[in-house]
Amino acid sequence: MKYLKLILFSFIGMASLPASASFITWTDWVAATTGVSGSASGTMGSVGISYTGDVTFAQLGAGINYWTEGTPAPYTGNSVVDNAPTAAEMIAMSRADIFNTITFSETVVNPLMAIVSQGRTSLPVQYDFNASFTVLSEGHGYWGDGFYNVYADDILEGFELHAVIQFNGSFDSISWVADEPEYWHGFTFGLAPQTSIPEPMSWLVFVVGLLAINRFKRT
Repeated sequence: MKYLKLILFSFIGMASLPASASFITWTDWVAATTGVSGSASGTMGSVGISYTGDVTFAQLGAGINYWTEGTPAPYTGNSVVDNAPTAAEMIAMSRADIFNTITFSETVVNPLMAIVSQGRTSLPVQYDFNASFTVLSEGHGYWGDGFYNVYADDILEGFELHAVIQFNGSFDSISWVADEPEYWHGFTFGLAPQTSIPEPMSWLVFVVGLLAINRFKRT
């Protein structure tokens, strides 16, 4: 019985541990075609990524680093992301009512999207996604400070927004539409380590099962 108590106490201790930020594998964009029906492709580690939609311009590893951070930090100011997006790796958009789609080469869990300069303080831009998301952090980016609104869990309205959001669940693709033309706003995608970690409830079921077995043996 003392071993079961030890397991139970260990579970309680693990459940109370604070979350720690992970090193994010951000997209290495390797090719892009500009235009209303633009495209881009790259990799996030071993996961391939492709994009179709509005491409005003693309950064493929050269140029200005628009992913700089001030205070508060828009990309690393949270408990999930340890590193800002890779310098000069970005897809920029400017048009409205274009169906934009990111496709992954394999199913990914809880992907991240980093955003630079979505909208202006005088002209907000909304991204209407086909999936729910959580805003992890926002703050002072390359073009200064902004703010945002979230509607219905899947619409992000940015006023000069620099932020990182996380989509909730498993995905093969993610799509969205911008509602206003505005020059320009950019994005990239990233992944936290895709390890399989038992959920707290799974651990609890495991412990309860052991306790039930022990009680059965004693009767």
